[in-house]
Amino acid sequence: MHKLDCVVITGAGQGIGKAVALDFGARGTHVVCLSKSANAQKTAAEIVAAGGSAESIIADVGQLEATRQRIADWAQKNNFPRTGLVLAAGCLGPQNYQDLAGWEECYRINLLGNLAVYAGLLPVLLANKFARIVAFGGGGAAYAYPLFPAYAASKVATVRAIENIQEDLNGKGDFAAVCLAPGANDTAMLKQIRAAGAEVKTTVAISEPVTFVREFLTCESCGFAGAFVHVRDNWRDFLNGPKVDDKKWKLRRIET
Repeated sequence: MHKLDCVVITGAGQGIGKAVALDFGARGTHVVCLSKSANAQKTAAEIVAAGGSAESIIADVGQLEATRQRIADWAQKNNFPRTGLVLAAGCLGPQNYQDLAGWEECYRINLLGNLAVYAGLLPVLLANKFARIVAFGGGGAAYAYPLFPAYAASKVATVRAIENIQEDLNGKGDFAAVCLAPGANDTAMLKQIRAAGAEVKTTVAISEPVTFVREFLTCESCGFAGAFVHVRDNWRDFLNGPKVDDKKWKLRRIET
């Protein structure tokens, strides 16, 4: 198991992002809490009050170039050799096909904003030849989700972006990136989904995706790097183990 020096987390002010931040903070890892509101400061303060090490960056990831430059400047001044990145910032977007500005905002946050943080960190990650990266791809990435079509489409794009990131990083160091379907967790976003009339048959305790993120970010190696993994897949069989079948856990059309 690797011990990380630092974990950078977008969407750290609430939901899964905050839960992951508190988990790593309690384990002695320096946590960088990023969100567009003062909730990032609150999460960092909670970690510090419990004896951990944390700092906050308040930034709207939808401001793409400003975000990339701010993270790049931070990374140059705070070079942590073993860094993990958790891309949890997100929004649900519109429920129709008329609000194209809402679609644009959804993509700008869920996909491009998270990529702006990755892009800002990338030169330092490449120099250190190490990173572990988790993005989130639930809510329609694996099936039609017409109630929130922009959100679903942005998550499909996120799955393929992570697959491409992994392919790009192969051979450049000790890199592993994955897209996780975390299940329906009891978060503010789930409350919005239910309020919109969605039926949620099975919920997943937030501790399950938090455990996945912790074990993935600290793994020695990963047999499913670049994959799209559900939190209840048998993913532990492939941490520090064999490579998963190339036809499994991918965004693929299956020929029969």
